[in-house]
Formats: sequence, structure tokens, C-alpha cells
Amino acid sequence: MKSVRVSAWIVCVALIHVFAAKTALAGEPSHYSGKYSAVAAKPTVTADSTLEIVQSDANIEITRLELGRRTTSRCPLDGSEGEYTSPGGVVGKCKAYLKGKYLVIESLVVTHPQPTASVRIHTRERWQLSADSKTLTIKSDADFPDFPASISGAVAGDTSATRKYTRTDTP
Repeated sequence: MKSVRVSAWIVCVALIHVFAAKTALAGEPSHYSGKYSAVAAKPTVTADSTLEIVQSDANIEITRLELGRRTTSRCPLDGSEGEYTSPGGVVGKCKAYLKGKYLVIESLVVTHPQPTASVRIHTRERWQLSADSKTLTIKSDADFPDFPASISGAVAGDTSATRKYTRTDTP
């Protein structure tokens, strides 16, 4: 009888270790380093965007190639500010952090739609890799901190987007 209890106890301990190991692995953040090509949203639209991502423990470097223009941003992963360049070439600041299964990248740029006026645009991107690390989905939202909340909210609704990318190299 005592050997049955000991055997049952050993089996329970072994199962706990297996479960804990799987849970720990599932909780590890994704590693985004790689090359990606945009997936066309509609069959008639061409995917003209590529991303090259280099992630380290300290930061994430994002090189975008869109419409023939190459831009690079370096965002620290500790929440401090780094150098950001929008796809349109506007320079600003960025920060990044891992939150669960997502990588969140926030950027702030100042544009000058008129010679005497400037407008800050705050963009928040939420990146997620598929389980097989072959598809990157980026959901983005923008708001305008210099405008009243009612105007910023109305305009921001039109700036939300989801873009999918396919990995073009081996993870």
C-alpha cells in the first residue's frame, strides 16, 4: 500500500513538472527578428511593404521599405525613448515593451500641415506573431494629443488599421 502511495506521489510530481515546463514555455515572449512581406488586403491591391526586424534584449530595430522609401526606427524595450522615423519620413520618438503575447510600439511625431501650425500624432501598434511565427499581425491606432478629445476620437477612428505580414526568412 505504501509503494502505491509513493508511486502515485512520484507520478503527480512528474506531471506538475511537465505542466510547469509547458506553461513556462507558453509564457515566453515572441522573438520578432526576421524579414516580412506585407500581405495584400484585397486581391486587387499589391503588397508593397517589407519589414526587417532585429530584436535584442535591449531594443527592437525596425526597417521598413514602403513605396520605395526605406526608414529605420530603434525603439528601446525598457519603455525609454528611442529614434523613430515614420514610413513617410517624419522623425519622432518611440518606445516599445512586451505585454503578454504582444509587442507594443508607441511613436510620437510632430507634423506641420501649415507653416504656422504643428500637430502631434501618437500611434500605438500592437504586434502579434502567429503560433508558428510565420505571420505577423500589426494592429495600429492613432490619436492626436493636441486636439480636444471629441475631435481626436472622431479622426482617430479613421486611422485604425490591421496589417498582416508573412515571414520571408526561416525563424
